[in-house]
Amino acid sequence: MSDTPYRILVVDDEERLRQVCRRVLEPLGHLVTEAPDGRAGLEAIGKDLPDLVLVDLMMPLMDGMEFLAAARELHPDLTFVVITGYATLEKAVEAMKQGADDFLAKPFKPQELRLVVERVLKRVRTVQDMAIEKSRTRVLVNAMTNGVLVVDADGLVALMNPALAKLTGWEKTDAKGLPVAQVMPCPEVAHSLELILSSGVEQARPADCQITLGSEEEPVHLQVHCAPFVDGRGHLVGALAVFDDITALKRLDQLKSEVVSMVAHEIASPLSSVLSQLQTILKGVAGELTDKQRHLIERGAARVEGIITLSKDLLDLARIEAGTLGDMEMIALEPLLKEAVDVMAAKAESKGQELELRLEASLPPVYGVGRALLEVFTNLVSNAVKYTPDGGSVTVGARPMAGGVKIYVADTGFGLSPEDQERVFQRFYRVKDENTRHIVGTGLGLPIVKKVVEEHGGTIELESQPGQGSTFTIKLPLGTEKAAGS
Repeated sequence: MSDTPYRILVVDDEERLRQVCRRVLEPLGHLVTEAPDGRAGLEAIGKDLPDLVLVDLMMPLMDGMEFLAAARELHPDLTFVVITGYATLEKAVEAMKQGADDFLAKPFKPQELRLVVERVLKRVRTVQDMAIEKSRTRVLVNAMTNGVLVVDADGLVALMNPALAKLTGWEKTDAKGLPVAQVMPCPEVAHSLELILSSGVEQARPADCQITLGSEEEPVHLQVHCAPFVDGRGHLVGALAVFDDITALKRLDQLKSEVVSMVAHEIASPLSSVLSQLQTILKGVAGELTDKQRHLIERGAARVEGIITLSKDLLDLARIEAGTLGDMEMIALEPLLKEAVDVMAAKAESKGQELELRLEASLPPVYGVGRALLEVFTNLVSNAVKYTPDGGSVTVGARPMAGGVKIYVADTGFGLSPEDQERVFQRFYRVKDENTRHIVGTGLGLPIVKKVVEEHGGTIELESQPGQGSTFTIKLPLGTEKAAGS
């Protein structure tokens, strides 16, 4: 017996045949209704839409073919099995063309009826399951607070949920079949989707981007994740974009940066005054100091200087995140690299280190902020000197590469474990072991370096082995505004 009772309508002018169908199908758990002719059959369909209709081809008033045509026009999704006393291929083909799903030849045995009905109902179940799944998916997508956009293989909109329509201000009822650029003013999203569609199923990769919509007074910031849309056979049939509203997070991040900036600024000024007074005392202006007094004041001055450095780093980070890095211009790298090396030359000499600058060829200019890039180079060289034991070496080098410039800072220092390498660019993270516990730092230098490099359209990589030193490699694009992402 079937788990779900299906409604089956038998349309036939022979009462005996209708009764046979009822006696065979009802024990299987189906609900069977009858109609003596085509017109009555159409009325029965309108009254109680059945899952399956068995219809005889030879009937008075309206034959089976006419009935099929009329019923199919009114209810395109209905399923039909035609019953014919002429078991010829021509009749079966004609009935199929008219919209029948299967046929049964008179006279038939009960087992034949059961087999045909079960075969057709299996397809009905599949179609109904697909319809239910499709309905569930549509309800889920429409109820999502995230915006959802689906495009077909030609890049035309296949689906746009209400959340995205609200985010983008789309007021028309249906965006289906329109180009993405016509639906929403987001060239970054259109480009990401186009890139996925043009890559082919094997090369297609998800892509993320951030966009800003709305007015300048009330901007809406969206994180967009684009991914390929693949069918069951593994064919690329479109692409999907999910829009996550991160406006609240952006505002919170901006507020945090403002608070950090204010606190850091308020701390830096008075502490600079305290440090200046401590340094004055160390010079003997206030009288001679005992060795113990000098030691304590030096330790205090070092701590105050560390807090001032932390405040400066926080201010720098807040400035970078606020997008106020500075005005970009064409920058020559050689003077910046030489200055960074010169600044640390005395410190390297005091540790007996060899500090060398290697410029293998004339370097092309880059488009950026000179002061920020100088801070990057100085920070890397300073770290290399600090984390390299006495008598070691630090090498700063640069050379042109395809499409840009490669700068590296290599040392023979303590090196980093794989675990430390994964976290070294995180804010406030510092390596703590026997070699580094006495080295003062804020844990913000490398995060600032990474952020500045990325703002210049570049990348930074780290290669290191414990006990064998580290090499930081920066790659900056050629000196064009477009390359720098400005």
